[in-house]
Amino acid sequence: MTLGFRTGICNGCRGLPLVPAPAAAIPGRTSKIKRFYWRELIFAEMERLADWKAANPEASAEVISEARKRIKKEVLDEVKALHSTTPKYDMREPSQAEVLQRYSVEVEVFRPTYTQSPEKGSVILREGAVISPEAYATQQFEERGWSVMSLESTPLHALFGVMMWLLIEHPSDPENRVVGFGSRTAFENSEQGPIIHMHLPTDFGTRGYSRRRAKAIDEHLALLTPDGIPERGVLLDLFDYWRAPSERLRQYLWAHREDDVDRARRLIEALPAETIDAILRYLITDYWGRYVGWPDLLLSRDSEFLLVEVKSSSDRLSAEQMQWIAGNHDILKLPFRIAKLHRPQRQRGHRATPSDDAAHD
Repeated sequence: MTLGFRTGICNGCRGLPLVPAPAAAIPGRTSKIKRFYWRELIFAEMERLADWKAANPEASAEVISEARKRIKKEVLDEVKALHSTTPKYDMREPSQAEVLQRYSVEVEVFRPTYTQSPEKGSVILREGAVISPEAYATQQFEERGWSVMSLESTPLHALFGVMMWLLIEHPSDPENRVVGFGSRTAFENSEQGPIIHMHLPTDFGTRGYSRRRAKAIDEHLALLTPDGIPERGVLLDLFDYWRAPSERLRQYLWAHREDDVDRARRLIEALPAETIDAILRYLITDYWGRYVGWPDLLLSRDSEFLLVEVKSSSDRLSAEQMQWIAGNHDILKLPFRIAKLHRPQRQRGHRATPSDDAAHD
């Protein structure tokens, strides 16, 4: 950057609508206000709490904690009020029904027996046992001859970390710099762990990184396809060879657990080699924009495979899941369906709708 700060660059400076960048819908941040106004909320909370601490230097940790909670609520209420009168962002998003219709997503309906349970997520009663919706769907598909593996996102992170570490940490990248972070393993074990140091590009995980490193990415992925055709044996050999030296990147990506790395290897065993190549290309193009929202289950049977998202009766697709569905339809083109577990009519307490009865085999 040679011109220094410039005026009239961003949409706000030019009087145009701001481009929203909603945060992921995680526990405690599921509302649209919290997702779309996350920057405004964080900055306002930090500034107001700093002012409060300056005015109350002798406050105890307990009093500070109570003040933080009060300030967070005050800021949230103010942002809600401002949005209702002068909205800063357009928070309209496509509905779940629109996404399913637009991308022709197949929905298979199950009608298990629901039951009450003190354990969160364990809501299905089958053969006298209380199990989760994912376990119920797994049993249903296994009875049809599918091998089922829990998927979601972490095995994909581990796969990416093992197969792409050499590219990302390569010292020839002029944007690489040494970073340090705490051991994820130690953190999960509530231990004081070592600081892990690694080379990480300043723009890692962004679309800018994939554009800047397009040639290097192609050269690296060519290692996975030495004859121009992806082969499972080559991928497995490289995975085993790179498993240990990829530890730093996998720690950074929170893909450090050995069982997750084992599942990543099973992905190579279950999926066609060209599919592994497509997944790695998809992720490296925009890692931070594409690393969440993946389906719950991977089904494999002979030469077939299928990705399945399991939704309980009242669950809806998150914004990240709908984004993945769009990316899969437009780019990955992997076989995918939703397994919807509906409550029987007598348990729901309302009349079934046509959409409840739509099932696909």
